Amino acid sequence: MNGPQCFSEAERLLAAANEYEAEGDLEMAGQRRSEAQTRALLALTASHAASTHPQSTSWDHAINGQEQP
Repeated sequence: MNGPQCFSEAERLLAAANEYEAEGDLEMAGQRRSEAQTRALLALTASHAASTHPQSTSWDHAINGQEQP
């Protein structure tokens, strides 16, 4: 999963958390919010790495979800 996909997944998980909360399932809502926070952090890390290390092949492979040769 690449940076933009992590961001989209974080948004999806937050929406799911809101649905669980509305249904009264606070435990599942908390779990989804925790997952969303992790995905958002991964997206932020990918964005920061791409902008501060644009020539790094290691970061490029990590950010774009590709295996290193």
